[in-house]
Amino acid sequence: MPERAGIKGIIFGAVPLAVALAIVTAIPAAAQSGSVASLIYAMIPAFIAYYLTALGHGIFELSGVLNLAIDGVFTLSVAASFATAVRLAVAGVNDITAAAIGILVAGLVGAILGSLLAFITTKLPISHGAAGLSLMFVGYGLAPWIGLPAAYMSQNLLKRKPLLDTNPPTVYTLLAISLLLGVLIYYLITNTKIGVAIRATGENPHAASALGINVVKTRIMAALIGYTLIGLGGGVFYSLYTQTWQEGAGMGSGWIAFAISLSAGRHPILTMVSAAIFAGILKHQYLLASELNLSRDIANMLPFLVALIAMVIFMATPLKRKLAPPSSLGKIFFREERTV
Repeated sequence: MPERAGIKGIIFGAVPLAVALAIVTAIPAAAQSGSVASLIYAMIPAFIAYYLTALGHGIFELSGVLNLAIDGVFTLSVAASFATAVRLAVAGVNDITAAAIGILVAGLVGAILGSLLAFITTKLPISHGAAGLSLMFVGYGLAPWIGLPAAYMSQNLLKRKPLLDTNPPTVYTLLAISLLLGVLIYYLITNTKIGVAIRATGENPHAASALGINVVKTRIMAALIGYTLIGLGGGVFYSLYTQTWQEGAGMGSGWIAFAISLSAGRHPILTMVSAAIFAGILKHQYLLASELNLSRDIANMLPFLVALIAMVIFMATPLKRKLAPPSSLGKIFFREERTV
């Protein structure tokens, strides 16, 4: 009953904001395009990329690990997807197949780095913030190291581009998969032993350990799931959404996914609503700026401004109480050796 009441309160609090933002986004765009359907369709690639990333972030933080590495790992995943797709295409692999494999490699990169973050912040008495930010900068540094050589190689592809097909069947299939993943993650968290263990380690890892839950393994499991989704989001970001890569591609987008997840209280279903709002703003930010007579610099800042507003609304309203973060989020867990 308390959970249902909480969800109702969240919906009543979030719906007016969602409707207002959707209207502000949709009216000028629809006026230009002449079709609300085309407006929505144009938002889907951005929605998929940001929803997968925010979904992964949410489940990882539910385990109690503060996820400040998200933007660096996302940026590296974008570069890994691009580099893999280009190298495979140069080797003669079909462009769409190369792009699909690139997305999977990006997911693998995310899983490896996320597991590393979960291990060092749980096994060692080390600050989550320090470890996360350090890994973030590692991601920033590795991204151009991986991406730039592939960018030079891509010149040999002439007019070929190893990208996903943007025709409706492909886009709608990926949308259905991403929504299904959200539902599955929600079920995993609320109705399985793994989900109970993840939430228990987030609320009180010492108590969870006393009950026989292996906190390190549980958090690594959450990292494998969460950061694989973050990596897949980075791969989709390149292959379906932006469809281009340059040094710094994806930088800052991880923080937007962070804000999407936070404003939805890390709830897999509510994150869909938040991701849809941000996707509309990101896709049509320049159109919005022109309608409001704002400069291009302000347009570039708009998604981050909305992210800041969303986080402030979450922290300053009952949403913070109804969708409270895990009690031990960001707190150091150190299991002392006991001697008799």
